[in-house]
Amino acid sequence: MSPTLQNNLFDLIYWTFLHNSEAIALFLSMAVALGLLLWRPRREFVLWLIGFTLLLARFEYLKHVVDPLFNQTLEVVIRTEGHYRARKLMDVFFYDVVPLLLYVGGWVSIWIGMWLVARSSKHSK
Repeated sequence: MSPTLQNNLFDLIYWTFLHNSEAIALFLSMAVALGLLLWRPRREFVLWLIGFTLLLARFEYLKHVVDPLFNQTLEVVIRTEGHYRARKLMDVFFYDVVPLLLYVGGWVSIWIGMWLVARSSKHSK
């Protein structure tokens, strides 16, 4: 393999990782939570899995889903010009509310799971 091709492959891997590092980290966290859940089934690990899944869903929603979904909804709901208030409400809902709910839901689930783990380890001593 030529040095140019090797360098290009390295660049491909590097930039792909940088582009998706958050998704990779969340996926690995989901895998760890699933492994813990299979090893020792506890509701704390279920909460972790749900939390990391919601955070990954938020990442993918913002990166790939929100624009086509917003445009499709806009074309179906608002067929004529005008309706600026309805457009603004949809804009706020799709770009602000849904990502915020996924983010808060994910972190709340993870933190409740962590609190349950800390509480159960405190009571077992």
